[in-house]
Amino acid sequence: MFDRKLNQARLVVGIGGNTGAGKTTVVNELRRYGAKVIDADKITGTLLHKNTPQYKKLVKAFGKEILTKTGQIDREALADRAFCSAAALKKLNAVMHPVILKRIRADLDKYRKGLVIVDAPLLFSVGLDKEVDVAILVTAPERLKLKRLMECGMTREEAKQRLKMQDPDAKVWRKADFVLENKGSLAELKRKSRALWNFFYSSRFQNLRAGK
Repeated sequence: MFDRKLNQARLVVGIGGNTGAGKTTVVNELRRYGAKVIDADKITGTLLHKNTPQYKKLVKAFGKEILTKTGQIDREALADRAFCSAAALKKLNAVMHPVILKRIRADLDKYRKGLVIVDAPLLFSVGLDKEVDVAILVTAPERLKLKRLMECGMTREEAKQRLKMQDPDAKVWRKADFVLENKGSLAELKRKSRALWNFFYSSRFQNLRAGK
């Protein structure tokens, strides 16, 4: 029996996971049920607009080859260069992460009620898991991640390189309060997302949070 009411004014749930794990599907389902979402990827998009401080730093770091004909940053071209090595990825993160984290924290201050989702692929890598009430890792077998990335247009080698540059699930597994495994169908993942929503509003979850 779900009481459909949180026992606190606001519950902040951080959701992280590697590319191809299925994190976006989980977030979109929770949004559909009524959760407010702070999307790190959307924040990134605004920071890449022409002539922002981040735009200028990235062009300086990675060259004009990351630009389209109209002078906008091509996110795929940027990703190709940034994910080619650990040193290149470190450059990207140094430019983007501090500002993204600042924006996420500012957005959190705007939401004082209800279930709030922080959708951040690097939730665990940047320590943001310590700033949320509940941290969830969405994970999937490597072969499925590769398959999904290839279905999005990457070659197998590109997909492998992209995953290689991200923290493996085993490294962050113990940091998560919950691990949601996505190794079945899309319908199954959606059912798990619904169960997660119901769980957050259940007396069982409230008792767990209270240490009972």
